[in-house]
Amino acid sequence: MSTGPDVSIVIPAYNERRRLGPTVRAWLDYLDGYPGTGEVIVSDDGSTDDTVRVAHDTAAGDPRLRVVTTERNRGKGGAVRAGMLEARGRFCFYVDADLNIAPVNVTAAVELLRHQCDLVTGRRSLRQYSREESSVVRVAAGAAVQALRRVLLLTHVADSQAGFKGMRADLAQRIFGATTVTSFAFDIEVLYLARRFGARIVEYPVDVTFRDESTYNVRKHLPPFLRDIVRVRLNALRGAYPPRGTDDEE
Repeated sequence: MSTGPDVSIVIPAYNERRRLGPTVRAWLDYLDGYPGTGEVIVSDDGSTDDTVRVAHDTAAGDPRLRVVTTERNRGKGGAVRAGMLEARGRFCFYVDADLNIAPVNVTAAVELLRHQCDLVTGRRSLRQYSREESSVVRVAAGAAVQALRRVLLLTHVADSQAGFKGMRADLAQRIFGATTVTSFAFDIEVLYLARRFGARIVEYPVDVTFRDESTYNVRKHLPPFLRDIVRVRLNALRGAYPPRGTDDEE
């Protein structure tokens, strides 16, 4: 009987023709040296450029690459959800398309998942982020997001938005079978559901390489971001999510 790979790497992508090629190549190169089997899943969120072609051309027929596509743009959360539900690995990760966190971090994260926890989430240095992020508006927007989610949902996670999260396959299926948010607030819903289901969460310190050309636009994305944090809280109060696990703390 055939089995799935050890690790799955899901990369959400929307109009990432310029940045995706080096990212896919870096992940496949990492898997070349990984002491196990792996797959890379590009989850294309209805791109209107050559994102899908770039992914296939970069892999050059490498069977470890799979591409999941949607007919329309739904948002980063929707793309991650589609990719994670397709993942076949024992440990499933989702990462950013700009390769701002190095692939090598997966090695240590897998060991944590094997022995200490059910979900690993990256924790960036706030000092480093503030120093390298040139936009004061983006820093302020990030602070507003973190403040609201601490008040309403998550008090025990220092950094909910790092583009590096990994979890056991069964937990991934359970979480992404229940998610509702497709905006950038999806990370917060993922972590909230993990705690709701009684998952053991470990924050893993990661270094971040600042990349230009971010797809996050404060004016466009911050209002739905904040609105969806409130939405997750309301979903919980209304009983819209599956029953809790062993951890009853919100």
